[in-house]
Amino acid sequence: MFIKKRVMKKILLLFISLIFTQCSILDDSRGLDFDQNAFDQNRELWQENKISNYTFSQEYFSTSVGPQPKLTSIVINSELDTIFVQSKNATDISIDHLRYYATVADVYDFIEYIKNSCEEEINSDQSNMKGAEIIVSYDDTYHYPTEVNCSGYYPDGIVGGLSIQIIFSDFKLNP
Repeated sequence: MFIKKRVMKKILLLFISLIFTQCSILDDSRGLDFDQNAFDQNRELWQENKISNYTFSQEYFSTSVGPQPKLTSIVINSELDTIFVQSKNATDISIDHLRYYATVADVYDFIEYIKNSCEEEINSDQSNMKGAEIIVSYDDTYHYPTEVNCSGYYPDGIVGGLSIQIIFSDFKLNP
């Protein structure tokens, strides 16, 4: 009985030490959480569709810029033809001062850019960012991104760190 208690006590101590070790490993560095396979697959399917004439809306929010009005882009021959503010609230901000993505290809380029930037920051000794999460939702039919959420993780907490949300909606094929 005495030996059984000693063995159980050692197993319990080992188990507790493994839990603490694992938790400290997870807390020290989160790395980048991004589904590269889904990104590559959807980007390839979007390109295979060869959609060159379409309309879509976008709403952008970040901690550094704040919310922006809803914008609608009209794309003809894979180039931005027209972009306009679709907000019910009048804005006197020029479209040139708003952050937007002209085409779906630009959206994919942005996602790739932010992924690479996060990797650089996470791996830099000069940065406080220790991890990031980029979650992208895709349209099941045409494979364009429908929502992009990016968050940075900072062990000491930083006001105004990486936090971006972009919603793409109202996608329509144009003749």
